[in-house]
Amino acid sequence: MKKILYTLLAIAAVLTACNNDKKQEKDLQKQVIDFHEKVMADDEKAMVSKLKLDTVMMQARLAKADTAEAHKLSAALMAADDDMGNWMQKFEPDFSGKGHDDVMKYLTEQQTKVKAVDEQLIEATKQAQTYLQTVKKK
Repeated sequence: MKKILYTLLAIAAVLTACNNDKKQEKDLQKQVIDFHEKVMADDEKAMVSKLKLDTVMMQARLAKADTAEAHKLSAALMAADDDMGNWMQKFEPDFSGKGHDDVMKYLTEQQTKVKAVDEQLIEATKQAQTYLQTVKKK
């Protein structure tokens, strides 16, 4: 009888551990996806800034030196947007057949990567907006 009880307790412990692992995986995946949604909003702001820069350049309101800066900032915004697209294409949400440690490592790496993309988007947008403010003042 004791053997059966110990066996049942061991099975319950294993099942609880497996459920806890899956919960950790789901929680981390949700954090990555939720952060991705925030990054998408930042990407939208970056593309609005790029459109404004492109408009300024097309209207030929700038001297050639200013045009070079606008082109540089526009390229930085485009590079950040491309990096966002690349991250999204490479992100693999299917973890079938992978162990808990592998899933957690992958999601942690993806969380770091998407945060780096977000920082790139925010910085490029900030620089573009600062530049656009100086153009408006002219």
